[in-house]
Amino acid sequence: MKERIEVGRVKELWRYPVKSMEGARVTESFIGKAGMSGDRHWALKDESLGELSTVRKLPKLLKFKARYQEASNSDRVPPVTIELPDGRTVNSTDDNVNAVLSEAIGKPVSLWPLQPKTNLKHYRLNVPAGATAMKKQFATKELPDMSSVSWRMMMELAIFTTPLGRYHDVYPLHLLTSGSLETLKELEPEGDFQVERFRPNLLIETPQGVAGFEEFQWVDGKLYIGEVVLKVVSRTVRCSMPAQPQVAITKDAKVLRALEAHTQRHLGVNISVLKPGMIREGDAVRLEPSNRSGALRRVDALSSKVRNRAIQGSFKLIDRFTKRR
Repeated sequence: MKERIEVGRVKELWRYPVKSMEGARVTESFIGKAGMSGDRHWALKDESLGELSTVRKLPKLLKFKARYQEASNSDRVPPVTIELPDGRTVNSTDDNVNAVLSEAIGKPVSLWPLQPKTNLKHYRLNVPAGATAMKKQFATKELPDMSSVSWRMMMELAIFTTPLGRYHDVYPLHLLTSGSLETLKELEPEGDFQVERFRPNLLIETPQGVAGFEEFQWVDGKLYIGEVVLKVVSRTVRCSMPAQPQVAITKDAKVLRALEAHTQRHLGVNISVLKPGMIREGDAVRLEPSNRSGALRRVDALSSKVRNRAIQGSFKLIDRFTKRR
């Protein structure tokens, strides 16, 4: 058996019933291949555009709260209750749910449960997302380094709002460490780095004295938590969303400036699920590091540069193609 190193404990577990709305902490959850039970099982569709909406296009969604009134499981999507910014509530089972949400948001929208991956029309963007759209999404003049995500996945996201069959931005789970948040606070004392800004599923409390962005070193390794085995796929590249105001959080541009200056816009890691099971707050987190040699890691670094150029080049080609249409 390979050596497993204890790197922390599960401090918080978060799920977000409706994509782009405020989520809620849970003390335990089943983790399946598709992610956390009940996480992002609902989404809004912008009927004026005919496509699924995200916080990047409707940032006011961050001011809405979403909660389940019954236990969720991996077999069905339970009804969800949404609290509007003015305090009113509406349930997904209400006949007027779409009218209420449309009035609160200021444009026609509809609420949708998770759809099968075969429903291509449901997930498809009206216009493929190219370099211009990506720059707007990340609030940057130049395209960010996207090598942490495969070319195939990025091209899927150029055509569809989310990966087919999921309402997650990219991967099933997002993990963040307390050490990374503390490091950002030290680097930018005036910045507001509350965990809610970054919408992780798992917040891992790392030991005292562990400085820096520890989870970056876990990439390609495996995490053993409770019954679950996870694969650390890549660092998470951050869009402009963490700087946006939320239910109890004000806008803070210093957050993005700190990420730009110190992490090349990365924070936390993307996770896939190797072995499903239950996970609970307080569970020990054990890391089985990647066994890739130094030589292979150097090759990986080179291939990442090539992949990033290929991704960015593809997005620029999409812009050229859509302009000619």
